[in-house]
This record gives sequence, C-alpha cells and structure tokens, in this order.
Amino acid sequence: AFPASSRISTSAEYAAGCGLEEIAIPASMLLNLTLCFSVEPFSQTCRLHLGLENARQEAVVREGDTFRSFTRLDRMGNTSRGDASVIHTTHILVNQRDERVFSLLKRSYYDPIRQPVERESKPDQGKNSSYFDGVGQQFIDQFQSVEKFPDAPLESLAVDDVILHPAVRPIGWTENLALSTIYRNTHPIHWDAQRYGRDGIVVCGGFVQALVFAICDRELRQVLDEVLERSSHVNTIAPEDRIGAVSRVLSVEQIDRHLEAVRIKTLGLKNVDIEKELVGVEIPADLLDDQERKPSEIEAICQAQCPTLSGKIALQAIRSIIRPRS
Repeated sequence: AFPASSRISTSAEYAAGCGLEEIAIPASMLLNLTLCFSVEPFSQTCRLHLGLENARQEAVVREGDTFRSFTRLDRMGNTSRGDASVIHTTHILVNQRDERVFSLLKRSYYDPIRQPVERESKPDQGKNSSYFDGVGQQFIDQFQSVEKFPDAPLESLAVDDVILHPAVRPIGWTENLALSTIYRNTHPIHWDAQRYGRDGIVVCGGFVQALVFAICDRELRQVLDEVLERSSHVNTIAPEDRIGAVSRVLSVEQIDRHLEAVRIKTLGLKNVDIEKELVGVEIPADLLDDQERKPSEIEAICQAQCPTLSGKIALQAIRSIIRPRS
C-alpha cells in the first residue's frame, strides 16, 4: 500500500540475488494482516491499540499464499483508576502449509473487566495451541549464505546518526477506507463517520506504523529483514493528517563480512514539514533514546524543550534492521 525503497520488495532480480524465489512481501503488510484478521473475532470492542512488541517474520511468503490468524490472551488487568483494562495478547499468522509466518505481542485498551478481575488461567490445549509453541525460521540464516549481494543504493549508517526523513505523506479518506476493507479491519472507529463523525475517525495504528516505516525506507535501505522490538502510539492520526519521521541510529553490529544489524529509534510525526521545521532544531535526546515513554512524559519533554514537536508525535518505535554492509 505504501512505497518501498528496499529492492528486495521491488526487484525480482535483486530478490533472486538474495536467495529468494520472488520479491519479498513487505513486513508491514504481514504485520497488518496479523493484526487486522483478529479484529472481528476479538478486538472490535478495543478502545485503543497501545503498542506492539517482538514483531517478526518467521517464514518466506509467496504469491498466492493464504493465511489464518490466531490469538492467545496472555494476561489482563484493570487500570489503577478502574475505568479501563489493558489486555496483553500474542498473535500468530499461519499459512496454508501450517507454517508460522509472522508473530507479535500486542497491548490493547479495553473497557473495565468485571469482577472478579483475577481469574484462573485455562491454558488452551486444543488443536491450534501448537501454533504458539516455539518460533519459526530466522531469515538471517538464509541471507548469511549469500556470497555477494546485488549492487543497489546503500548509505553508510553510524551510531548517533540523526536522520530527518524528508518525505511527508498523508493517508487520505479513500485510502483509509480501502486499506480497512482490504485488510478486513472491521473496527468502526476507522471508517464509520456516521457514528463517530468525520472528526472522530482514527487511522488504524498498524497503517500509521507501516507508512512511517515506508517513509524511513529510502534513507535506511537496503532493508533485508527487520524485527520490531517495540512500538507505541502517542497521538492519534486522522485521515488527511500528513505523516513524517525522524530516526536515530542506536547501534550498528557487524554480523559477518556481508551483513550488519542496525538498531534504530524512530518517531512518527504528524503535520510537520520535516525539511522546513526541523532543520537546525535540537531534538531532545530523551525523545530519541532507547526508552519507551508514556505519552504524558513525551508531551512534557516537548513542551519544555522542543515546542515544535508538541502534540506532533504519533508513534515511537525501536527496531533492528538487517542490511548488506556498505
């Protein structure tokens, strides 16, 4: 749905040079399938999508594959105020060959849990429980067997590099409706303007994250694989809000002669002209460190140290990307 700059997802020749049979399906697409397939049976009553952890692809995806999604409730509890609950779940995407394709952990905000809140755990021993055992393959094993990666644009990245990604793009009304339909996201807050009004529609958090990462892709390419360590949403995005991004390189690790792992903190921004409003602006170090901060803490930092970003941060995310070495 969003532009990709890494050639493994756009060039059959490059993908073949990386040992794949066809171009790679973007990880963000698989992440959104994993999330959205669970909406109707499980999370259609969810108030807010709080965040994700340990999201990773576990098997090669081929054109024509079909998928199912399974959800396991890991733990739940009411907030200290008792006006809502936070539910932790594991989500698994499985293909027609019964292979785990993608997995992630999710935190969601729901209505309060009725008493008794503490309930005895009843582990699922049904036929689908085996999908939650262990993990699938690691993509890095496949890429480590490649002797030489095809030539492609590749910028060197170093620790503490701060990248102002120049692209800024909205998710429009039509695009938001189309994505909600394609990915079967049936939560009404994403499309029912009759109920919520046009001002009350919120773009799905998975779509926002996918666009933020697509915006980053040109400066971070060539991304062969990635693991989302954690992400969370700070301010909501409405249709037509313009989305941009700024990133900081947290670490660069040499895997072997051909590959490196780059750990990156990214902030997704809304309605900020990156090249005009942030050039020369000192972004507080606390916003770009490896800590996940509460929205209230982020806003306090912005108001005190960087008013330009006050109310403008939509997403915070840390991920590790695998790239050919430059």
